[in-house]
Amino acid sequence: MNRSEFEELESRVQQSGLPLRLYLRQIGVSYSTYHYWSKKCAAEKESLKQELAPISFKQPTAELTMGEQVPQGVSLLFPNGLRAHFGCGSEKLLMELLTHSLEGGHV
Repeated sequence: MNRSEFEELESRVQQSGLPLRLYLRQIGVSYSTYHYWSKKCAAEKESLKQELAPISFKQPTAELTMGEQVPQGVSLLFPNGLRAHFGCGSEKLLMELLTHSLEGGHV
């Protein structure tokens, strides 16, 4: 079994409406196998959550001259050095991207 097979199995278990052990017995999968993959996938999801970098928002200061002005909007700096800048007016798009990424369990 691999991760995608386990995720498919997990979906079928939920759709069956049967108790877990009964459903697993009917399809010929041992409870220990299911439990192993359940713990493995949960641990991977938890480790991904711990790798998220903090996000900080900074307001530009009024003391800067026009040549020194910081671009307006939000910039995200990722641990691997990638920087993503979202200009003013793109807050909705940014929030949709972040929300979608977090729902998937990874960023």
